[in-house]
Amino acid sequence: MEQIGVSPSGTGSYNGRGGVVRQSIDGTGFVDSAAGAPKELQIQFHNEMAYATEFPKYVTFAMVRQAEEKGTTTLADNLTVQKKLSAGLLAKFRDLGVQYVRLLHDEAEKEAADFYNSWQGAFQTQSVEEAMRKGNSKSTFSILQRHDERRLKHTLWCPVFQKHPTHGELFFNSVLNRHGSWLDGHAVFGSLPLSERPYHCLWGDGAELSETELEELRAVYDESTEYIRLSPGDVLVLDNLRVVHGRTPYSGSRLLGLLLSDMVPRDPCRPPPAFAELLE
Repeated sequence: MEQIGVSPSGTGSYNGRGGVVRQSIDGTGFVDSAAGAPKELQIQFHNEMAYATEFPKYVTFAMVRQAEEKGTTTLADNLTVQKKLSAGLLAKFRDLGVQYVRLLHDEAEKEAADFYNSWQGAFQTQSVEEAMRKGNSKSTFSILQRHDERRLKHTLWCPVFQKHPTHGELFFNSVLNRHGSWLDGHAVFGSLPLSERPYHCLWGDGAELSETELEELRAVYDESTEYIRLSPGDVLVLDNLRVVHGRTPYSGSRLLGLLLSDMVPRDPCRPPPAFAELLE
């Protein structure tokens, strides 16, 4: 971290925030960027920690081990994406925001074919009561509830715009990366309804995004994509507010380190009435 000018005190962490547990690489501040994402599927575009009340201004990637085939890093400029999206879709995102939904297993089900993440890992506790305490918060627009006898359902409402210090308001989200359709083609999750997959994304009022809306998002991102093939030893620093990132599928073994730095709070925001009622 010293070599790239980042102080350990200025770095961020995923663990304990209700997100994916990530392991440090050799005791450094870098963690495995894949976070368990299936290598045969594409990681869709997202801004890092767009679901959180605090997110990194910068994300730094360090390639440790590149895949035998593919595994290319994908990037897109939010300024470009925002200009290409229709005014109607942007207005809907601005008015409603989105709900990021996760289904979390009990760790006792770790050997189940449909296991992805556990509530114990997400909330760093073995107590359901403590997880419920951490996962239910009016101030962070967070709801944690029972989904079935095995799983908890975690729902976060989030805005999809943030103010950039130079460029003003920017599209800032993880919609495609959290929408259940990104697991289409997976041997297990691909056969499940969207509502039963580990991740899903809804409009802020709880409605499903239409296929037309998803197709517009995908098309704009596709035509805005830049591909970067990182080699071992390469370091890439991104302005997390301006640039979304993803990854193509790959074969073999791949390890890309990720460091969060310069954590900043989310802009003041308010969920739509339909979600605000659920917080009461």
